[in-house]
Amino acid sequence: MPRRICLTLIAGATFALLLFAAPPAQAGCSKRVVLYNASWCTYCRQVRAILARNNIRYTIRDATTAPVQADMIERFGDASVPRTLIGNAVVEGPDEARIKRLCR
Repeated sequence: MPRRICLTLIAGATFALLLFAAPPAQAGCSKRVVLYNASWCTYCRQVRAILARNNIRYTIRDATTAPVQADMIERFGDASVPRTLIGNAVVEGPDEARIKRLCR
């Protein structure tokens, strides 16, 4: 394929990607965000990806340690993960819509 055609195809593909790409995420969250997490948890990875994609800063708490588990049981009644605390609201699981709504 001639070089000029290849460059035209690459430029067209780049334009299409930019045209259909999602708009940039709004930065951050005005509230304190704490993620109760376990390194082996697939859903926890999904929540970390949601927070990163939405430029939300957060503190991570390792739910596999005894002190954090005790804190979770006292606060929530169990130590299941992922659990994201946004201000005073609790989000269980990877619920991106709720996380974004609570961060507005």
